[in-house]
Order: sequence, then structure tokens, then C-alpha cells
Amino acid sequence: MRGKATITADLRRLGLQPGDLVMVHASLKALGPVEGGAAGVAQALMDAVGRGGTVMGYASWDRSPYEETLNGARMDEDLRRAWPAFDPRTAGTYRGFGLLNQLLAELPAARRSAHPDASMVAVGPLAQTLVEPHRLGQALGEGSPLERFVRLGGKTLLLGAPLDAVTVLHYAEAIADIPGKRRVSYKMPVLGPDGRTVWEAATDFDSNGILDCFAVEGQPDAVETIARAYVQTGRHREGVVGAAHCHLFDARDIVAFGVDWLERQFGSVAYPQMRRDGRDI
Repeated sequence: MRGKATITADLRRLGLQPGDLVMVHASLKALGPVEGGAAGVAQALMDAVGRGGTVMGYASWDRSPYEETLNGARMDEDLRRAWPAFDPRTAGTYRGFGLLNQLLAELPAARRSAHPDASMVAVGPLAQTLVEPHRLGQALGEGSPLERFVRLGGKTLLLGAPLDAVTVLHYAEAIADIPGKRRVSYKMPVLGPDGRTVWEAATDFDSNGILDCFAVEGQPDAVETIARAYVQTGRHREGVVGAAHCHLFDARDIVAFGVDWLERQFGSVAYPQMRRDGRDI
């Protein structure tokens, strides 16, 4: 079993520094046994960035009715009436994105964004700036915590997680100038001014396949495809933390790469320069 100090040291060797802003995607199984379990990993991560650093995670919501309302799907009325409203102060996280996000959300200093399905959690000096505002219709694109994360110079950490987990590339999908982007509609229950549940409708880009060619079951989506191409450039850090093979990306750079890649492959006009060279991302 590895101690928390060992994990912190591994993270520092990988490239995390005091004061960093980092979005983490973690596979605790890949890390292997760590002192304190998931809580120990969370503490090691906080220690790596120090008191001046901020850690962000993709929390989502364990009761999100996204699938139940997707593209006009109708819920049973009794089920709809009984469905709880999203409350960022108490809502559980989607376990499919990892237990570490739940641990982060339970920390006293944690701040949670208000978008039920795309909710982000952050801990540290930049937490409030990152999570607010987060409106329906701005899940992972412009106006979202991901946009602020990129502009604040964040890093993306895959802590044993696969390359299809680079959530910040959904922001690249949203801002890339390409035709044929897939959109989805859905409804979410939120707390109204009087404390009652209000169902609000929203439309967003489809994070399960921004183009038809990336929405084929069993095939890599755009996030994984772009991440693999980016790794081939060698502009990232790679190493071992605990027992896990890990990647560390500069968020602004990988987003710029992703936008350029999408526009070169699928855009209607030619873009002679990398976006990181000329466009404010």
C-alpha cells in the first residue's frame, strides 16, 4: 500500500506544481491501494497543488433525468412528480465518472456548479470563479466552467483514466467551426424561487458524438480520437503515479489542438495556422 506522501511526490514528478489549477479524471483501481483510499488520493492531490492550487472534477448528478427526457422522450407523470430537484449543495455525483469526484464534493470547501447534468465540483481559491455561472444550455461549451478552466490556465490530469476521459475536449467540440454538429434537447428539474421543483428545457451539443461519424457504437468518439492524436505530438507529460499510467495536459494547448484538428478534418474552409497561434481560446 502506498502512502499519501508517495502519491503526492509522484504527482509532482509528473508535473503538478503548487498553485496549479487541475481537472482530474481518476481510476482508483488503476492507482492501486493507497493509504486512506479515495479520501487519501484526494488529499494527496490537494497536497500536490498546495493551498494556492485548485482541483476540479466532473461531478454530474446521480439522479440526472437526461436519458429519460432526451430529445422529447416523455416521462411517466408520477415519476416526474416524484423526481427530486437538483440542489448543488446536497446532490450526489454520477459514480460512472469516479468515486473521487464524490469525495471532492463532500469536502467542506467544495463548490458545485448549478447545471444538473454537467455539474462541476471545485476545491481551492478559484473554485467559486470556476463553477458560477453554469446555466442550462451551456453544459460544456461557451459560458461553462470548462471555458473558465481553459482561460485560467488549467491542466487536465488522467490519473489512470483512459484517453476518452479528457472532458475539456468537449469544449473544443463546442467552439470548433464545423458544420453538422449534433444537438440534443432535454429537461432538468431545478429549484424555483419558491423552493418548488421547476422543469426547465435545454438544448446543447451532443457530448456522445459531436458529428454522426463519432456517434457510432463501439467506435472512438472525437474526444478519444483527438486525445490520441495529441499524445502523438509529445506536447504532454506522461508517467506513473502509484501503479497507474498517467497523462498531464495543458488544457489551453490541447483545446487549441482539438479545435484545429476538427476544423482541418471537417471544416468548410481552410485554416492555415494552429488556433493556439492566432485565436483567443
